[in-house]
Amino acid sequence: MPSGEYFTDYASRMGLFRWRIQKVALLFGLPIPFLLPFAVGGGTLSLFSRMYIFAIAVLGLNVILGYAGEIVLAQGAFMAIGAYATSRMLGAGAGLLPAITVGGILAAAVAVAFGLPSFRVKGFYIAISTLALQFISEWFFNNSRADWIHGGSQQRIASEVGLVGPIGKVGTDLHIYYIGLVGMLFFAMLSLNLSRTGIGRTFRAVHENDLAAAVLGINVFKNKLLAFAIGGFMIGVSGGLYAFYIGFISPAYFTLALTLEHYVMLLFGGLGHVWGALIGVGVVTLLQDVLRNILQSVSAATGLNATALVPVFFGSIIIIVLAVEPKGVLAALGQLKEYLRNWPYAY
Repeated sequence: MPSGEYFTDYASRMGLFRWRIQKVALLFGLPIPFLLPFAVGGGTLSLFSRMYIFAIAVLGLNVILGYAGEIVLAQGAFMAIGAYATSRMLGAGAGLLPAITVGGILAAAVAVAFGLPSFRVKGFYIAISTLALQFISEWFFNNSRADWIHGGSQQRIASEVGLVGPIGKVGTDLHIYYIGLVGMLFFAMLSLNLSRTGIGRTFRAVHENDLAAAVLGINVFKNKLLAFAIGGFMIGVSGGLYAFYIGFISPAYFTLALTLEHYVMLLFGGLGHVWGALIGVGVVTLLQDVLRNILQSVSAATGLNATALVPVFFGSIIIIVLAVEPKGVLAALGQLKEYLRNWPYAY
């Protein structure tokens, strides 16, 4: 507790922003992303829009894996369900907000269905169950006989749609940026508050030791399915926003590689922490973009295809970071904060 600050009630003790320095940082930091579009170009704006959309998906993965401890290897499948459902709803004229909501609900329903094996199995066995969903989704969305359900494997999204029905037309890069930003802030606040509720504490208990949680009277199976539903909804919404962002959807965008990329983001930032998920998405996305630009310059200068080395350099950096700090960047920042708080003393 910072010197000179103390709590007189439980409400202030449990607040999201408890210290004066946090409130000052919020006051000066929150306007920055809203003012950012007026200071950067279109390419950078698009990069940040993708970052916000992926942050929603990684926050959903954090609920399932970081909070409840359930390994999920179907991140791409959940996003694909949300994307194709959003495309169908937009084609029916429902508007963007109802479309991504329906996409999130369908993704949550499928997540719960493939979370049912958690009644009998856990750990890597439940991971295999969700990995099966990934393969099934890729087959399903590539299957032309199922076009009457998903609308076709290759679909173009309308560049301008209403927020609700025909009301409030959106479609510019600036619109997508602010929709992604508001969506990320909403789900980040939802995740932060979820971790402080009884549901969040129950998820943590199931994560740490589901047998001990069951002995204490917690319905482990019910809470695992609830985590699948909440996380699946968030990932499905992210898939719908991603479809509107790129303007075109294909099963090739929602493969196992996307799942692994989101895992890297979450583990890099810090598993089980909202701020860790957000930091991981931001750092990994910017790192990928910087590496790609550098290697493109090398390719132009040498005539070699240096951009093929992006995964090699990127993977090497991730391995080094995780070897130095296995708990992620957030844990390293926490250690730095404690060091600076005690400096120049040794205690």
